[in-house]
Amino acid sequence: MMKSFKIIFLIFFVSSHIFSKEDNNNFYSSSNILQMLEKLNVFGKVLYIAAHPDDENTRLIAYLANEKKYETAYLSATRGGGGQNFIGTHLKENLGLIRTHELLQARKIDRGIQFFTSAVDFGYSKGPDETLEFWDEDKILYDFVWIIRKFRPDVLVTRFNQTPGITHGHHTASAILAQKAFNISGDPDIYPDQLKFVKPWKSKRIFWNTSSRFFNLDSYDKDKMLKVDVGLFNNYLGKSYNEIASESRSMHKSQAFGALRRRGSEIELFVQTQGSVAENDMMEGIVTSWERVKPHDALKEYIQKTKDSFDIRHPYKITSYLTGAYKELNRVTDRHWREIKKNEIRNLIKASSGLFFESLSDVEIAPPGENISISFEAINRSPNNIKLKKIVLLDQEIIIDEVLQDNKLFTKSISFKVPEDLNSSEKYWLINRPSFGTYSIDNLNELGSPDNFSEFNSKFYFSIDGQEVVFSSPLENKTNNPTKGDDYKTFSVGNPIYINPKNNMELFVNSNKKQVEVEVISGKDEVSADISIKTPEAIKYSPESHTVKFTKKGEKKILKFEIDLSGGMESQYEITYEANHGNSSYSRGIDLINYDHIPMQTRFPSSSVSLKKFSLNSNSKKIAYLMGSGDLVPQSLDLVGYNVDVLEKKDINFKTLKNYDALVFGVRAFNIDKSLTQLKSEVMRYIEDGGNVILQYNTSSRWNSLDLNDFLPHKLQISRNRVSEEDALVRIINPKHPALNIPNKVSMDDFEGWVQERGLYFPNEWSENYNTLISSNDKGEGPNDGGILISKIGKGHFVYTSYSWFRQLPAGVPGAYKIFSNLLSLGK
Repeated sequence: MMKSFKIIFLIFFVSSHIFSKEDNNNFYSSSNILQMLEKLNVFGKVLYIAAHPDDENTRLIAYLANEKKYETAYLSATRGGGGQNFIGTHLKENLGLIRTHELLQARKIDRGIQFFTSAVDFGYSKGPDETLEFWDEDKILYDFVWIIRKFRPDVLVTRFNQTPGITHGHHTASAILAQKAFNISGDPDIYPDQLKFVKPWKSKRIFWNTSSRFFNLDSYDKDKMLKVDVGLFNNYLGKSYNEIASESRSMHKSQAFGALRRRGSEIELFVQTQGSVAENDMMEGIVTSWERVKPHDALKEYIQKTKDSFDIRHPYKITSYLTGAYKELNRVTDRHWREIKKNEIRNLIKASSGLFFESLSDVEIAPPGENISISFEAINRSPNNIKLKKIVLLDQEIIIDEVLQDNKLFTKSISFKVPEDLNSSEKYWLINRPSFGTYSIDNLNELGSPDNFSEFNSKFYFSIDGQEVVFSSPLENKTNNPTKGDDYKTFSVGNPIYINPKNNMELFVNSNKKQVEVEVISGKDEVSADISIKTPEAIKYSPESHTVKFTKKGEKKILKFEIDLSGGMESQYEITYEANHGNSSYSRGIDLINYDHIPMQTRFPSSSVSLKKFSLNSNSKKIAYLMGSGDLVPQSLDLVGYNVDVLEKKDINFKTLKNYDALVFGVRAFNIDKSLTQLKSEVMRYIEDGGNVILQYNTSSRWNSLDLNDFLPHKLQISRNRVSEEDALVRIINPKHPALNIPNKVSMDDFEGWVQERGLYFPNEWSENYNTLISSNDKGEGPNDGGILISKIGKGHFVYTSYSWFRQLPAGVPGAYKIFSNLLSLGK
């Protein structure tokens, strides 16, 4: 019963809701309702396409969605996990999750819709060929076609063009894929398996949204470009689209992309690349009115009366016309637009009636089989005749049959058992282990969605002026946050027991044996389990298992195992912790990702741990670390035996520093806080007294305004050069330097197994007082000799380094540890 219900629910949900927006309990003014009424009369869709979160043109999205009132969506090929995090230490898939929800918050502001493909942001790529190879071009092209067929845009717009070498390879690849998808999405012989759910769709035309700020447009005839002024002012919203766009873009907080509000005329340029020619408007020749679906007279009459009868002081008066239009929409044969317009009318009915409803769980997370308390609330804040007939949650039907009196709150509480056959609510694209370039997604109908579909969607069945109207309400947990009031969290299905390894990687340095720790957390009351480890045959561990017993949900215990790698010949392994509870086993932990600007995200990651063993020597032990934009270097150094203290700026003085062997500045530290240049005298005194200082890279885009040379002992100039090929050739140019010999002898083997990139923002000019060590470059490019620059000052050393230690050390790259250890040990 439950499995068949889930399949029916998923198909209904995808076909009806994912590609149109149902507003969940937004607050509406009469001006908002006027905006919505105008949108009801508009038919038209635009799909904007680029590579990453923050690539999108928020000015254009805001303009198209609010001024032209088209269904406007942004397709980001990736979720941005290959970038950096300015507000915390989350990277890779967790950063991708943060950036996913930053995009969703941005879309709430500019009123766009959001899609993704299964492409992984694997880091900077200098060309589309490499990108398309890692992405598996046909796989991501399949995704593009699926989203086009599902969304059915009239017009496609790319942020970038197809010319390689101008910008990030991901950018160019997104444009190449968009052009190819435009050509084939209407062909039923291409990807025919999709046609079980969608129909072929051919968009009318495709544009490149170009700009002289990013591209040299001298070779283009500007007179033939389509020009749109997106800087208009919206009287209903009280803002210009530039201002809305700035607010939207400022949601990309993890990338430090706060944008000042802009006002005034703003011309966007468009080069048409394929499709029927448009001379004055991107929607030329496309029917964008009700005539697109050939409405019958009764429907047209209801729509007209809704518009004519709107009273800004009494918006509820249009509800009867809206319910009439809702009923008549069933006669429209175009199912796609019928469902979109029914959804818009639902939102208008809710807005004009002051209708509010929600489904609340008493807990945020519950495992299968647990009984939870659910409360339903509904209120009608109008004289309209509204009856709540019933509420349906999964296969449970709650009969209500109660008229909602004006401004009288209805509440109902039930006990609900979480179905036994549900899995934990891990993000759908993270359930399976991804390849280097793509996520593995099992369910085609989930592909493209920014987040999981909620299986716990309550259906509120209302009778409004005699017409049944059904609304969805996701099950959520609501608490009172002392600093912001209502705090909603999506209800998640968890496990009865969770295993969180202390580290997702364990390093066996100069030893085959190591004691490791795991945290075990109870997911419900009165639970017990046996905790063991699934290992390759060559690996031994003790004890064979731990038995844990908990009385209360949320209790924690720390368990220790000793791992022995002496029976194995390899240098790298993987193990998985497992909890056996009843007849089931569980191998997932729990991770709460919490930032103020996005809803809290609950993950259930695998309880797997990678094991790596290698030799490492060090002549230094106590390290001071000043964080920059956020990285895991301190924890990574701790894994191999360093004693790392993370200091604050106020702690950086000679008296404090002389207790440490080295001071390390985190990545982009000076970009984050320009005032760090004021520390120069204390830091230089520390170096002259024998201390080592390592300054990791800062970005060149802010270099001049930053004037970091006021801090450096000798001048250097930062370029935008990077080595994006993680296996790029490295040349040792100063083989006798102590940093390549003491206490670890560095060889070419130590540059094997690096991840994502070698380094970025390499200096291209520097004082002769710096010594260089190694050089590297991507294929076909000139050498970057300044990736490690060392200056001997008094008894100590200053190091500037552009290599990506913040990626290599958390990945457990042995050679990176050897080199970094040598830098920390200079002069020791």
